[in-house]
Amino acid sequence: MLTTTQALTQLEFTEADFAIAENFARSLGYEQFAYTSTSALWGLFCMRENPEYARPGQNSKFNGCIIKTRELGFLFVGDLEDFGIGPDGLKWGPK
Repeated sequence: MLTTTQALTQLEFTEADFAIAENFARSLGYEQFAYTSTSALWGLFCMRENPEYARPGQNSKFNGCIIKTRELGFLFVGDLEDFGIGPDGLKWGPK
């Protein structure tokens, strides 16, 4: 059993990384994204499509961010709010 963990080192995108991250976002079904390096996460933020305007085949359900790490490369990450989960770990909305 692993008793220690390794921290991830987040990296800012290089010029070549933008195309990779945008292709990754499109592969996940996202058409709306924007890069930022001024928040807690430096990366390509992916915004889900409004269901009223989504085209057939667009299956992006959650907001999230594509980041780059030294240890694992590109990752898609989201926090509880991005996934519609409350602070107690339970889904928001009617039960």
